[in-house]
Amino acid sequence: MMQIHTWTRAWNRNPFPLQVLRELQKEGKIRFIGVSTPEHDQNALIDLMKNGWVDAVQVIYNIFEQEPAAEFLPVAQENGIGVIVRMPFDEGVLTGKYTKDHQFPEDDFRTRYFAGDRLERAVERTEKIRKDILDSGYTLPQVAIKFSYNHPAVSTVIAGIRNGEQAHMNAEVAELPDLDPKLVQKLRKHAWLRAFWYAGK
Repeated sequence: MMQIHTWTRAWNRNPFPLQVLRELQKEGKIRFIGVSTPEHDQNALIDLMKNGWVDAVQVIYNIFEQEPAAEFLPVAQENGIGVIVRMPFDEGVLTGKYTKDHQFPEDDFRTRYFAGDRLERAVERTEKIRKDILDSGYTLPQVAIKFSYNHPAVSTVIAGIRNGEQAHMNAEVAELPDLDPKLVQKLRKHAWLRAFWYAGK
């Protein structure tokens, strides 16, 4: 699959890059065409899916970022589009490993992602999730991955790893039972509309 990372809504009226990729597809040089959503406007790909421009999409979908479930994921499912979920751990905070005082290296993207009081707010919300899953038998990272997989439109989940142990732990989640529907409903209440998270502190 040839995947473009990322798209912008401004190109929807003249999706020339996708026309080029469709030609390459006809020539047998690529098998599938994929596009990643922009962080600020994930619904920018809905028209592309409806109009047959893509075979797969990559989207941010996790316990905090649940907006794609409203329209994006149903449209993908209705049109037979493969869905790759990215950021199931929301840059690691949904693993429960951070405290509000955690310090990232200066050259780490997360110093900007969690600028100002963002990390403190994210950690506080993660701890509320931890309380909701106490009797579930799952760890926070397991629940985070399972939640992202839970929607029937989702084909696969990209879970971040930094070592071999994490790779094994993430892969083993596929063997665990699906989340109980009652637990999924509990997790739904942790949706967090952050709007301009990326624009400032």
